[in-house]
Amino acid sequence: MDSRSAPRYPIQCPIAFSGDLIAGQGTVTDVSKGGWRVASDLTVQPGTYLTLQLCLPDKLPPIQVALAAVCWSRRREFGLEYLRMGAEEQERLRRFVSTLESTQNR
Repeated sequence: MDSRSAPRYPIQCPIAFSGDLIAGQGTVTDVSKGGWRVASDLTVQPGTYLTLQLCLPDKLPPIQVALAAVCWSRRREFGLEYLRMGAEEQERLRRFVSTLESTQNR
C-alpha cells in the first residue's frame, strides 16, 4: 500500500481480522480508497492474507472484507490492501471515504 497513491484520512474504527494462523482485533487508524493502517497488539507479517470485519461509526453492521493482504508491518501496526469484498460493502466504504474527503477539504 503506497501512502502516496491515495490520500489518507485519520479515523478510529474497530476491526477484527483472521487468517490461517492468526486471529485478532485492532483499530483502523487511517483509511484510503485502497487500504487501511491498523494498530493491534498482534504482529502480523507482510504477505499474510486475512478476512476482515470493519465497524464504521454509522452504526450499521460491520463491513465484511473477504480477502485483504498485509502489505507492510512495523511493531504494532500493519497496512492492509483489500482485495475482495461485496459490491454493496465496497459502495458503503466508498461513501464513507468520500465523506471523510469532503469533511477534510472544507
